[in-house]
Amino acid sequence: MTTAIPATATSTPASNLSGAYLPEIISLAKRGLFWAVLYGLFTRGSQGGCVTATAADAAATCYTATLEPSPVVWVAMAVVFVISLSRASRATETSVVVRVLRRAATAMWALPLLAAVIGLVTFFAADPAAWVHTTPPPNVTVEITTQ
Repeated sequence: MTTAIPATATSTPASNLSGAYLPEIISLAKRGLFWAVLYGLFTRGSQGGCVTATAADAAATCYTATLEPSPVVWVAMAVVFVISLSRASRATETSVVVRVLRRAATAMWALPLLAAVIGLVTFFAADPAAWVHTTPPPNVTVEITTQ
């Protein structure tokens, strides 16, 4: 005697959900790559000048400071992408997958944009003497010459 197992109303398996959202996942990856490239292109800056210790000093200390993109931002974007894919693949409801992908998409543009704005503002608002007499941040290169 064969007993048929009745079909129950269960949610779609997680593997089917993540497969159904493959275009959105690919779109998320493309947007993340786009913002990562923009961050790398536009988070660059340089400033230079000369600082004299006193008015009586004839020799001035000149500097050239160069801002480069921070690799920490790219690592953070990759972590957001991997974690969002992990959470989306484990989701059992469509609304959870959509929410995870939307939050990841927001983080993918917010992270590099905020990092670029904060980096550029602090770089160009810094006191020139700070570049000469202190240790600069890791993504800033300072070349000092004496005239």
